[in-house]
This record gives sequence, structure tokens and C-alpha cells, in this order.
Amino acid sequence: MVRLLPQGFGNISNNQILSSLDIGSGKISCFISKISGTGEIEIIGAGHQESKGLSAGIITDLEHLEYSIRKCVDSAEKMASETVKSVILGFSSGKPQSKILKVEVELQGSIISDKDLDKIYKSLSEKTEFEGREILHAIPLQFSIDGSKGIKNPVGMYGDKLGLDISIISVEENAIKNFTRVVNKADLEIRRVIYSPYACGFSVLNDEERELGVALVDIGFELTRISIFINNAIVFTKTVPLGGVQITKDIAKIFSLSILDSEKIKIINGQLIESSSENLSSIEANPLGKEYELSDPVEVSRGHLIKIIKPRVQEILEIIKLEISNSGYEKIISNRVVFTGGASQMDGLVYLATEILDKKSILGKPKVLKGIPDNMSGAAFSTVNGLLQFLVEESKDLKSKILFNNKEDKKIGLKISNIKQWFVENF
Repeated sequence: MVRLLPQGFGNISNNQILSSLDIGSGKISCFISKISGTGEIEIIGAGHQESKGLSAGIITDLEHLEYSIRKCVDSAEKMASETVKSVILGFSSGKPQSKILKVEVELQGSIISDKDLDKIYKSLSEKTEFEGREILHAIPLQFSIDGSKGIKNPVGMYGDKLGLDISIISVEENAIKNFTRVVNKADLEIRRVIYSPYACGFSVLNDEERELGVALVDIGFELTRISIFINNAIVFTKTVPLGGVQITKDIAKIFSLSILDSEKIKIINGQLIESSSENLSSIEANPLGKEYELSDPVEVSRGHLIKIIKPRVQEILEIIKLEISNSGYEKIISNRVVFTGGASQMDGLVYLATEILDKKSILGKPKVLKGIPDNMSGAAFSTVNGLLQFLVEESKDLKSKILFNNKEDKKIGLKISNIKQWFVENF
């Protein structure tokens, strides 16, 4: 099990220091924040570092990854003049799954009371098994009475049957253990683990989007993550093994350039819109290999560059379209797809995505936090930003109310105490 410190995020004290850590395959980022009693976030320290020892979400070298984490957190600590002891960790490895569970109990026509809520949670506990998996989030979607759905608080109503739909996000338990180990080796405690796309949604989506339905697509370094939000919960999530690095490698192979130079060319000049003037211009870059140090630079035609980048982006978008279609939620996401992540920033991506997905596509802009450095305010840092947003905004996540008995029977055991108070606060 992941070691969790006491959470208590509902009562954030004035000027409390909280730190977020996002470990990605391309980079690691850390924010140190001061949070007021009213929930205002001020970034007092920030750092990012190239991620080593991690590939496509899988740890390949514990020591290298530990070193990268230490360097990232150290740079944030120097800026903040604070020492980080615990972090909120963004996590999306370990084959994440989103599952909707439906539970129903008999009431026999009586008035629904708090005791009936206890029954439905007990029923959930007895029904659900997640062998070898760790639960990150358990988010109620809706109650139903006698088949009538969309009920938020059923207490006080008459009914014969009470039902609950709940969204549960889980990951492989061993993957959590490995990430916990490397974070602990870097002398950090994990205060809470949050599913990265869920946190990202709090950064780039507004309340109505998360409520009415939207697809959030995070195009990262090696992976693209698709998440569908409805009723403020993730009801579908999928990871695609394609990201910005594949575009970089395409450029490197075709023009025989280094990965570093190819990445710079992609970031500065990468675009998807062709024009006659762009086709005539070119970019100069150094050829690959020390033996070419005295050689003339390679000329990269902008028109040729577009012809390399565009097919790869089209491939990614076609897979996104297929996954949204297969999700079963395509018709209820309000015709809206929001893109984020570093590789989503290429000129023309929104236009191409709207055309291929046949849905309105926009770029998600992370919420601006006080004190955030300009170089860490963009879409590439949506998750580390959203981890803090998640904690200070009102959340319906029942994770903190649930005790997971993984070592004994792998079932969800529910703490009935405080459940009633949770409903008072949220409904």
C-alpha cells in the first residue's frame, strides 16, 4: 500500500505549505505553494528536470530516477527557501483503469434514511474486488430511486430500491509500490496520490465542462492520455503509446539530426498548416555525429518538415477518435475535446483535430496561479498545476472515506463513520 500521511485537506490552515510532484517520461516538475485559509494558491518555488530512468511510464532505473527527482525538488526548494518533506504525487502509470460500479439495495417502500446509505456502501464493499490493484479515486456519479436516475441526495424520499453509480479509478499495486519506493528514496513522503489526468482536469477544465461532459486529451512526451469527464468524475480513461517524442524521432531520422536539435526544431518551427511562403523557407541545423562537426549545416525545408510532422499527428488523432468512439460516451461529451500537454501546442493542431475528430477542439489553458514562473505556466505543466487545484477545490472524491484492505481480501472496506457528514458538506 502507498504510505499516506493524514490528509485533512478540507481544513487547510492559513499559509499552509503544500508541494506537488509530477513524474513524467520527459520531465519531472515540482511546485511548492503557500495556500491561504480561503484556498488561494501562491507558488513560492518551482523546478523542473529532465526525467531519467523512466520510459513510457515504466521505471527502468531507480537510481537515475531518484537523482532526477532530487534535482527537480532541490531547484524548487532553493527558489522557495523551504525544505520539502512531503508531496502530492501525480500518477498515471500502472495500466490505469476507470470502472463504473452499480449497486442497488432493497428498501421496501420506506423513507430513505442515513442507515440506507450505510447499506448501499456495505453492499459496495461486499461486491467489489480489485485483485492486485490500488484504488486512487472513488467518485459517486448519481443515486437512483426505483430506476429514476440523476438524484444527488436521496435521503427523505420514498422508494423500493436505492441505487448508486460510482466511478473508481485504479492502477496496478506494484507500480504504485515502485514509485513510492523511488520517491521515499529521494527523502520525500507521499501525502496523497492523485490520478494525473484527474488533476489535469482541475487545471484546464472549468466546472461546467467537467459536469456536462468533455474529453480531455493530454499529449505528453511518450504517451497520450484520453480521459472523459461527466458529473465531475472520470468515467473513461485510456493511454495511447504515442506522444511528442515520436515526432521528434521522425525528424531526427529523416534529416539525420540529433534528438536534441530535432526537439528544438519541433518546438520552435513545428506546425501543421501548409502555405506557399513557408514551403520556400528553410531551417539550418547541425548534422548528427562528431565526424560532421566541420561539415556544412543541414538545411531543413519547412514544407518538408510539415510533411513529416503532419502524418504522425494525424495518426495520433485517428487513434484518439477511435478510442472516444469505443468509449461509449461519444454522444454525451458535449461535442467538445480539450487538448493539453507540451506536444499539443503546435500551430494548426486544433484545426486538424476539429477536422479529424469532427468535434469542437480547443487548447486547454492551465489556470494562472499567483507567483508561477512564466516558463512553467504553459500546457506542459498542466498536471503539476492541477494537483494543487485538486486539493483546494471542493471534491466529491470518497477516497478519504474508504479503507482499502488490500493485504487481507483485496476488497473495498468502507468506513461508515463520517459518510453522513460528507453528504451534508457536498449536497
